[in-house]
Parts: sequence; structure tokens; C-alpha cells
Amino acid sequence: EMDRFSFEARRGQKLVVSARARDLIPYISDAVPGWFQATLSLYDASGKELAYRDDFRFDPDPVVYYEIPEDGKYSIEIKDAIYRGREDFVYRITIGETPFITSIFPLGGRANSPTTIDISGWNLPTRRITLGNKDAETGIYPLRVRKENHGSNEVPFAVDALPEILDQESGQAKPGAVRVTLPVIVNGRIERQDDADTFAFEGRAGQQIVAEVMARRLHSPLDSTLQLLGPDGAEVAFNDDSADRGAGLTTHHADSYLSVALPKDGTYQIKLRDTQHRGGHDYAYRLRISPPMPDFALRVVPSSISARAGASAPVTVFALRKDGFGGEIKISLKNAPEGFRLSGDTIPADADKVKLTLTAPPAPTAEPVTIELEGRATLAGKEIARAAVPAEDRMQAFEYRHLVPAEELEVVVSGRADAKGSAPAVKILSDMPVKIPAGGTATIRFATSGGSSASKARLALVDPPDGLTIKKVAPSKNGIEVLLESDASKVQPGLKGNLIVSANAPAAPTSKKNKARAS
Repeated sequence: EMDRFSFEARRGQKLVVSARARDLIPYISDAVPGWFQATLSLYDASGKELAYRDDFRFDPDPVVYYEIPEDGKYSIEIKDAIYRGREDFVYRITIGETPFITSIFPLGGRANSPTTIDISGWNLPTRRITLGNKDAETGIYPLRVRKENHGSNEVPFAVDALPEILDQESGQAKPGAVRVTLPVIVNGRIERQDDADTFAFEGRAGQQIVAEVMARRLHSPLDSTLQLLGPDGAEVAFNDDSADRGAGLTTHHADSYLSVALPKDGTYQIKLRDTQHRGGHDYAYRLRISPPMPDFALRVVPSSISARAGASAPVTVFALRKDGFGGEIKISLKNAPEGFRLSGDTIPADADKVKLTLTAPPAPTAEPVTIELEGRATLAGKEIARAAVPAEDRMQAFEYRHLVPAEELEVVVSGRADAKGSAPAVKILSDMPVKIPAGGTATIRFATSGGSSASKARLALVDPPDGLTIKKVAPSKNGIEVLLESDASKVQPGLKGNLIVSANAPAAPTSKKNKARAS
């Protein structure tokens, strides 16, 4: 199937035709079941194809820019690249002399300092704007312009607290190394094919240095590499791609990152290139060279929870650690409705996630409830808080996992806390934390409202670490005992975290009377 739309156009009109498909239904690239790969074709009245696009750089949503040569009727055609069709292959097409930003420079600026930005694109109202960045916190913000009543597409603009320079401010002609003083963020471009930008700084033996490129994450086509050269010119470190788990829909992590302890005193050089030997006006970047700036971000999975009133549901909080931060992170509810409670609320030092439980209030909710989580940790003697962004844990190609952001964490509470047939209330009697010897076993005692009859419940560990299993469940005087076993070949000593046990009570036998009612 192909959809076509015709329209009248005048000579000299500068039309922008942009499709939104992937942007409407975000996807993780995979072979099965596939996603809508939209293509756009522009035709004149005779049926001659004037323009064709199947993407916009690395964005699969196509954009056509065309200056109309003659008055007349034209048409735009949209289809899937390999002629597939499905109910979720939805799209929106914008056609008109609307503004469209193709690139900006620089890609960011310093907080509380004005930044003058050059804008490139089509049908723009201006080629330069100045942002004040007043009271802006470190982060990435959407930037757009308006022409008459039409808004442009959004492009990302980064704000940081470090000193910033433009590459050309050095006063040195390339290809010589630009001398910089750390910490610094350099805003530059790879202007030509096979070009390389080089920056020199003084370093000391044992000094920890981080070099990080922000380019593809800011919609630049640059696919960077970083090379660190020592005082003798020998390579100390190299990086091409570095995964950013905070970029949930990114399947090609094209930005580079280095963290290195310098081996000796002297002058070091950092070389930045495009790995595909490309370059040009749009190949902009932000290069941070600084000591480590430890920090963290959080993702909470899943983004929607269904829980029985008074019961608990498992939740996983992922720690996205930055620049070597390895400290403990305390998780808490923020402005939560009455009755909600978290258990197991600590991400251990150096751990990248923790599975905890969210206990629902004893009464059901008529509508979904929005829950917010935050994490607190101590950095350089100061406590900082970071919001936990709701997300979904998605798999790509049966191998890679992505934390895809969602707008809200919503909880639906149903049923009643004392509903007949619900699992018995459980209390842990054993000392906490439970210490399990590597290759050994440990017993945990539980008191249950069902007494020893609770031993009939089916118990299972919820997403445990590899090598930890339930070996045996037995009745005890006040409840049950669970014997945990660890496999020394899979479990590393020093592992810390939460173990969550799900208990499912067997269904009560159905009486003949109830059977008759059911029939």
C-alpha cells in the first residue's frame, strides 16, 4: 500500500515535507517483527519523481526539502521501504514552507552565561539567537524557533556548569594542537573529511582524567573516536563507542568516552576524529576534558504496576553510574499517596541495580495513581538527590537490553487486603541481612498468618542472581523455613542486594454448591 496526497504549489516555494512515524511509536531496532520504515517521494503533475528520502541522517523518519520549479500540481507519496503494512504503521506528514532546523552550533552552553547559537536549516526566521541559560540546571533541553505561526522541529541543547570555549577561540591554526586548561568543555566541528581536532593539556602522574564526547546524543552526525597520546607521543588510551544506558532508544552509541590515570608528568594530547572519516558544517561536538565528576541517574522498571490492596509488587531500580561513582544510593518515595511503602530501599555500593518491593495501601484505587521515586547519595561530602525516571526494560536482537523512558510510573491497586484466597501475611523472623556462604546454604524462618499450612504455598525467587536457588521449603512451629543454596561457580563472594520471594497460595477446593453457581 502507498498513500498519496496532491496539492497546488507555486514557483519558488521552499517546501519542507517531514514525516513522523518512528517518533510517534518509538521502537527498538530488531529484525522481528520490524518497524515502519517510512519513505517520502515528491512527484510533479506528469508523475516524474523529483525527490526521494528514506531517512534524515541517522533518524529513520524522512524529510524532503525542495524548491518548487514551476506552478502546478504536485503530490507526495509515503510508503514502507519494503512495501509492508500493519495497523501500527501510523504516520503524520507536514507539508509547507515551515521552518526546519538541520543543525546548531555550538551544541550547548554554560549555565548562567549567555550563549550565541548559529542555526542552520530551511525557512528559518533567523540564523542566530542568544540564550541566557539563566537558572538552568545541568541537562539537555529542547530548542526550537518559530516563523509566523509555525514552529520548527526540536533539537537538543546541552547546558553544563564547566568553563566552555569554542575551538576557533584558540587563535591557533589547525592542524596544531589547541592548548586547554582543565576542566573545560570544547565546542568544535570536524570540518572536513579525514580531519582531526587535537587538544593539549598538562598532566601529572597518577592524575585521573575523563574525556567525553557529546555529539550523536545531541543530533550531530559525528561518529567520534578519542585517542589519548602521552608526552612521548605513544598511545595511552583509545575509545570509539561508549554505551549510555540513559539513552534508552539509542541502538548505536556513537559518542566516545575515556577515563584514564595518567602514567607520567608531561604534556598530553587528545585527538578527536570521525570514525567514518567524514566531516562538514554539521559535524559538531562537545568535548569535556576534566577530572572525574562522579554522579548517577536512576531508572525504575516497570513503568506500570498492578498490585492487590495490601500486597507487594517487585520493582527494579537501575543505577546509571557516571565517572566512577560507586557509592550507596538510598531510594525513597516522593510525595506518595498515603499507604504506599517501599522495602529494600538501598542500592549497594558499586551495584548497578536493586530489586525492591512496593507495598500497596489496604484499599483499592478508583483510578491509576502516579508514584515518584528518588535516590539520594553522598558526593564529595554533599547529599544530592536524583529522580528515578520510569522506564521499560526492552530486549533487542535477543541480546541487548534498553531502558526505554516512560512519562509516569502508574500503579493500579485492586481487590481487598483481606480478600478470600489471598496469600497469607508473612513476617521474616531470621536476622537481617541473611549471609549465604559461597557454595553453601542458609535458612530463613518466616512467620505466616496461615501457620504451618503456609508450607503448601508455592514459593519462587523473583529474578534472583545466577546461582541462588531455593533448595527446600519446610513447615516450622510458627510458619515455614526456606533453605537457600548458592552455587560457588556462579555466585561471587561479596554480592549484596535484595532477594524477593513470591508466594502463591493453592486455590481453595470448589464446593459442589459453588460449582452449580458457576455453571
